[in-house]
Amino acid sequence: MTPTLDIDLCEDVVPYSAFRSSLSAWMAKTRETHRPILVTQNGKSASVLMDVADFEAMRERDEILQDLARAQEDIRAGRVYSNEEVFAELKDKYKA
Repeated sequence: MTPTLDIDLCEDVVPYSAFRSSLSAWMAKTRETHRPILVTQNGKSASVLMDVADFEAMRERDEILQDLARAQEDIRAGRVYSNEEVFAELKDKYKA
């Protein structure tokens, strides 16, 4: 399942005291639903709990988006090569 950052405001928001008393149940819920849990403290959002596999997938997506942003900047700055230039360089490098 694709991880999501969608939070069900009726089911996925919990005060710290309730969260602390049933931590393993909340951890199981993040694994089952693939939704993060928002933990509040003194009536304000304080922390987010999410499944580690979903967190890793989110980090990988972020890295890809950063790579795409760098690629777009390279294109805007004119740091591009034609197919012919790339193949000529590879051919020269590997004497194929």
